[in-house]
Amino acid sequence: MRSRRGFWLAGAAVACIITGMYLTSGTVVAVSLPIVVYLGIMGLFLEKQKTELEVERRVSDTRIMAGDSVQVEILVRNRGEAVELLEVEDLLPDYVAVSEGTNRALLSLDEGEECSFGYTLRCPLRGRYKLESMKLAVMDSGRLHRSEMGFSGTSEFSVVAKTEHTKGVNIAPKRTRNWVGMIKSRRVGIGTEFFGLRDYVSGDELRRINWKASARRDILLTNEFESECSGDATLILDARLEANVGTIEDCAVEHGVRAATTIASQILKDKNRVGLIVLRDIIDEVYPAFGKRQFYKLSEHLLDVKPLGLLPFENVGWMVTSYFPLESQIIVISALTDSDIVTTIGDLCARGYDVVVLSPSPVKLESQLVRDSGSKSRAAKILEMERLNLISELGRYARIVDWDPDEPLATALRGVGASRNRR
Repeated sequence: MRSRRGFWLAGAAVACIITGMYLTSGTVVAVSLPIVVYLGIMGLFLEKQKTELEVERRVSDTRIMAGDSVQVEILVRNRGEAVELLEVEDLLPDYVAVSEGTNRALLSLDEGEECSFGYTLRCPLRGRYKLESMKLAVMDSGRLHRSEMGFSGTSEFSVVAKTEHTKGVNIAPKRTRNWVGMIKSRRVGIGTEFFGLRDYVSGDELRRINWKASARRDILLTNEFESECSGDATLILDARLEANVGTIEDCAVEHGVRAATTIASQILKDKNRVGLIVLRDIIDEVYPAFGKRQFYKLSEHLLDVKPLGLLPFENVGWMVTSYFPLESQIIVISALTDSDIVTTIGDLCARGYDVVVLSPSPVKLESQLVRDSGSKSRAAKILEMERLNLISELGRYARIVDWDPDEPLATALRGVGASRNRR
């Protein structure tokens, strides 16, 4: 197949022939002969060449955080005859960008030679990515003819939501269970904080005897400690279409996924159980569990979250009351674009659930999409008033966090302390 340069040369030769025939001039026709001969020889040389290439793509990481980079290396080995010119282009998926190097290269390979080049991909958006197709084109030294080849090796990597620092944030379930954790339960049990003294009974450990107090009272006394237990927390992420406000990279759902990942990480570090409900075109749930394995499971579910569906929010209330413990702390992450959410949250609070609502401000996200003007300012004020009214109504039932997504999540969550009425 001719390249663009070969096409123009062939077009020039045809134009000379047609012009010479029209003018009945052999001299003009003869001008095209060197071009035709040159193109024929170069094309024949390329057709006889036996090209045998081995291509390998290597990816440095298979799992990174949003905003980080991944290095890609392309290795090409020539198992056939020498290749004068090889054009390689690695096709990229959407929402990634080359930050260093290049995904295109021109190579010249001798027989048995191998060559490599690499580039760095910046991945700002969470999701699963595949590097699949690659364009390979063998050309002659004059770049007049080209022979295209295909490569379909797949390299996959995942970009998970970034976990923010949560120093100073104290979100813990209102009610504790009987499992050992890090929440002070105001009960006597296993812990590290001193609670009181009691008389020694047979079977008490010697290291728990308070010898100073025993000497003063002339009777053996045993230290008692405040029990440190764990609790349950359930994250509810509103990922419906109506809750998605903003651009692809800066939208309410993306900020919600980031917040859910951060909060889940913090609560699991405190040795509590965490569950997840995602409301979109379906209701996706993960039952509460402990540990790093649970965090990985939650991250995998959040990895595939896309704004979809228009399910009523009341379905979440049914899911919580049917499958999640009454002692759970419910953390709702929503842009609050649906006023019916008030009814569902009020019902959950009436049943005894401790509810916290974290809401990335849709007004802030929408204002970035419109140019500054007087009408924009008036519209923003109206939307802000409507939002404040909704937040005020929700505040009768639950603790509300009005979150500006431009600010760190920890700053917004510091105002939400853990409830003192633990049992």
